[in-house]
Amino acid sequence: MKFTRTLKPLKGQFELAPYLSVVFVLLFFMLFGGYLVLPVGTRIELPPGGSPVGSWTGEPFLVVAVDAGEQCYFENQIVPDLAELKTRLATRTAAPRGPRRLYLQADRAVRHERLQELAALAREAGLSEILLGGSGAGGKPGP
Repeated sequence: MKFTRTLKPLKGQFELAPYLSVVFVLLFFMLFGGYLVLPVGTRIELPPGGSPVGSWTGEPFLVVAVDAGEQCYFENQIVPDLAELKTRLATRTAAPRGPRRLYLQADRAVRHERLQELAALAREAGLSEILLGGSGAGGKPGP
């Protein structure tokens, strides 16, 4: 089958404007794309006071967060029940140089009994020290 080849691209004058418009739109989305979409997360309002993590001297620690609905978060994931949280904490502390400290960030609406349950669970998982997080000076949240 023979096709006639009569199309000759770029036979006329080269126009730069259409190419630049596409490049500028792509550049805009690459530079400002992170600011256009808000990150998804859960708000945890820490109670005032408390000591920041800075009181520990460079040793590794684990962080567990609890929101107002008493839902637990570990390693940026929702943990559906306490048995699974205990399993995850135990596997992290079982490593030879695994962390032995827990930084517990709890919303101010969380019941004290829930904090006691989490502290007992952390001790059973092999953690030796627990620090309850709060907001630092000036109302700024701890790390």
